[in-house]
Amino acid sequence: MFGDLPSGRLVPLDDIQYELLNQFGFDVGGVPDIGVDGIESGRTTSAENHQSGFNMTAIDWKKAKLAAACESPGTLYAVAHDALRQMIYAAGSQWTMFRVDLAAKDLKAEPVWTNHDNFVSGIVIHQDVVISVGYDRRIVWTKTDDGKTLRQVEGAHDGWIRDVALIGDGSKLATVGDDMLVKMWATESGKLLKTFDGHLRKTPQGFSTALYALAVSPDGNVLASGDRIGAICLWDKISGKLLRKVEATDFYTYDPVKRSRSIGGIRSMCFAPDGKRLVISGIGQVTNVDGFVGPQRVELWDWNAGQRVFAGQDNHQAVLNEVAVHSQTGAIVAAGGGDGGGILSVWDPNGLKLIHKVKPKGHIQQFLFAGNGEQLIAAGADGVQVWDLTGTAPDPEPAEKPKVSK
Repeated sequence: MFGDLPSGRLVPLDDIQYELLNQFGFDVGGVPDIGVDGIESGRTTSAENHQSGFNMTAIDWKKAKLAAACESPGTLYAVAHDALRQMIYAAGSQWTMFRVDLAAKDLKAEPVWTNHDNFVSGIVIHQDVVISVGYDRRIVWTKTDDGKTLRQVEGAHDGWIRDVALIGDGSKLATVGDDMLVKMWATESGKLLKTFDGHLRKTPQGFSTALYALAVSPDGNVLASGDRIGAICLWDKISGKLLRKVEATDFYTYDPVKRSRSIGGIRSMCFAPDGKRLVISGIGQVTNVDGFVGPQRVELWDWNAGQRVFAGQDNHQAVLNEVAVHSQTGAIVAAGGGDGGGILSVWDPNGLKLIHKVKPKGHIQQFLFAGNGEQLIAAGADGVQVWDLTGTAPDPEPAEKPKVSK
């Protein structure tokens, strides 16, 4: 079986790749249902959404390597890609938005504006505007050309706003916050359109909880939200109706002995391209609540039936903060960090067997695919990292050693 390439060349797909692509809803004879991860969330601009066919270079997960990186102060919690201009926007614990020019010979995280009063935890790009959310409970619209604030919504949630995602054509966006609500807004005006309420305000043991994760189906009609106790709500965007609630309880740990503490939860989610299945990630049962000592874990759910299809777990001690389906290969990619250090792991969706894992530079908070799926761009504790998934990029040049005066 062959996939058509924009160049007119043909690349063979082996039987395993063919099965995976079919399983997740790709048309292997033409254009995938979606492009790279981040399209439905708005973390990659629409330029990459219209690239047809498969990559011109085969992906080799075991040869994936760090191609470039740049440091930034603090920890970056959110990242977005302006594919038209080849710019990366990232922000986090320093409140400041950083911009990275991917076309530059040497990557540099340039501070461009500070429009939040605390942590920034979510970013999307719509046209020429960066929309950001954070701990200060605000949604802020900022022009990319001059860093000026176009509009903002104060008190958008009664608690930390954990994430933001564009819906469908980008005319609407969704947010999740620690008030345990999902909200839908008009992207252009910032007007609140709908509120979705279905998550518990406390854990079963009476402790505070959090609403970490948000995902939008490929057709833009279903929203998914995931919380600390492993509860996932699936919402009809139009009616606001709760379509299904599932409990992924293996992601939740309560320690009644050492700390009387609740920990874990659904940290990231994404829909498979067919929209029928949901991939979720986080951490398995935690044995030390003070050190996030627990196994990295991913699960695949048939959300409409409310059934878990597969579960995958590995002994690397980490929470997986981000998960995505790679559009070319159908593989599930997850990243994060914990007591075992940073982790980038690749899973076979047919059984969630671990294909490959590698240690990145520090803990990863978010990532997205770029370059027609040949690159993975990650943000986290050590700034921005660009990974080559083909194994063909040259090794990065060693940084110049500072001169020591005698």
